[in-house]
Amino acid sequence: MTIWKLRTCPRCQGDMFVEKGLDGWYRQCLQCSYRQDFKKPARHGVQSIGKEKELVGAGGNRSPGD
Repeated sequence: MTIWKLRTCPRCQGDMFVEKGLDGWYRQCLQCSYRQDFKKPARHGVQSIGKEKELVGAGGNRSPGD
């Protein structure tokens, strides 16, 4: 699948396409052949928060000295 980005080339303002090659994703200009490799995307995983704290409402479990 090819994705087109119209008039986004930083060199000639030409039309660029995004594709995946042997060494990863890149974009290339159709008019001047300028090529730019994409950096490896950051991993966005779900982070474990752990045990949730119990919320205490007003007048809830308070110590007499508080």
